[in-house]
Amino acid sequence: MKIGEIAKRAGVPASRIRFYEEQGILPPAPRGTNGYRDYPESLIATLGFIEQAQRLGFSLKEIAGHAALEGRPCEGLPQKLRAKLAEVDAHIAAAQARRAELVALIQTLERQELERAA
Repeated sequence: MKIGEIAKRAGVPASRIRFYEEQGILPPAPRGTNGYRDYPESLIATLGFIEQAQRLGFSLKEIAGHAALEGRPCEGLPQKLRAKLAEVDAHIAAAQARRAELVALIQTLERQELERAA
């Protein structure tokens, strides 16, 4: 399959596939006698895995070399996902703490304005 077709079916730009190859996240595609890259249909699932992992907060460095990219079982993946979940939970807790601080500051300032106006 040529890069345009695989990109369309995977829902990613062709430039992203080339970038992943340049960065070593994907192995270089074999080229036909015409010089065009020839991609296997299995790359669609691989690209889906990469896109999902990025949406979940994994960096390309974390994704590179992962067994799922080679179609092997994802040993250790549940632990990695738990670690990422803990990171997300920590970010949420920090954001909630900042929010509470902002609400308290707003209330303090508004109360001070009312006191000055009275």
